[in-house]
Amino acid sequence: FQTDKISLLGSTIDYVKQLEDKVRALEEQGSRRSSESTTVFESKCRISAADNDAAGPSGSGDAAEDSSPAVEASIRGHTALLKICCKERRGVLVMVLSELENQGLSIINTNVVPFTDSCLNITITAKIEEGFSSAAELVRNLTVALRSFS
Repeated sequence: FQTDKISLLGSTIDYVKQLEDKVRALEEQGSRRSSESTTVFESKCRISAADNDAAGPSGSGDAAEDSSPAVEASIRGHTALLKICCKERRGVLVMVLSELENQGLSIINTNVVPFTDSCLNITITAKIEEGFSSAAELVRNLTVALRSFS
């Protein structure tokens, strides 16, 4: 009976060591995977009133510049996260969603929060479909559409 306890204890110790080795291997694999993922598929682009020169000739230095839209897009894998701060106008959300679908995005989630008296803070999560070009192109096209929307 004594040898059964000893062999059971020995087997248990071996099993615990195997589990510790598996945990170590999975932690290493997880840290490798997370460091690869952030370098491989993260793309960000932002355009706001301060970037008028970079956005094209539509940036004329008038007082309306304060209400210029700010658009930021982050791409991770096949998902896009957009943050938009723009002037509150009737139909602006419908126009934004339509523009995103035209750019090759399928809307997953939309969150709209009033920000100050006349601005909207719009956050959109979307799946990237065929026809999507890049975060920079998306931000540029959306900014132009928001500036020309009346």
